[in-house]
Amino acid sequence: MKMKQLLFGGLLFAAFSFSAVDSNAQSGRFGVNAGVNFANITGKDAPDNGKLKTGFQAGVTYDIGIADDFVIQPGLSYVQNGAKYDGLVNSKVHLNYLQLPITFQYQPELGNGNLLLGVGPYVGMGVGQIKGDVGDASLKRDWDEAGFKKLDAGGKLLAGYQLSNGLSLNLNANLGLVKLPDNDNPAKINNTSFGVTLGYKF
Repeated sequence: MKMKQLLFGGLLFAAFSFSAVDSNAQSGRFGVNAGVNFANITGKDAPDNGKLKTGFQAGVTYDIGIADDFVIQPGLSYVQNGAKYDGLVNSKVHLNYLQLPITFQYQPELGNGNLLLGVGPYVGMGVGQIKGDVGDASLKRDWDEAGFKKLDAGGKLLAGYQLSNGLSLNLNANLGLVKLPDNDNPAKINNTSFGVTLGYKF
């Protein structure tokens, strides 16, 4: 019964999305963004000495108008996640992802531009190899060799301001809901991050 409900909900969402695209295609805007990402690995079983690791994020977006001041914004982003650990020997873990976020945004006019407020899900797929820095040494491992899942998913929040010329400043936060270790490891740890980006919409 649950599977049927999920299938029906998915079909309903797809039908709504396609109708929104078809009826609002002229209102769509393509955008690009890039900035800094502050990431950590958190959760019940995460080490106590985990700290924010600074990384990079960049992506593309497309606004699909669905009502006055409301849009659906799918996107594709490259995000550098991971964590930093301070101890007798400082270390870092680098986890890089391609993310597919879909945010539902409220974009009312405010002053000479628009306020941007959004929320929605994201799905991420690990790219490259996992890199670990321990002191001055570095090593790389494939995801399965390191015991990590490539798949990540969670929720995304966004707040920002867009000028009338298309330039914007955005704050975003990602909360991972998928356990990072593979199924052979019961540890409950997740990706978390927040960042600041500059964007431009054409």
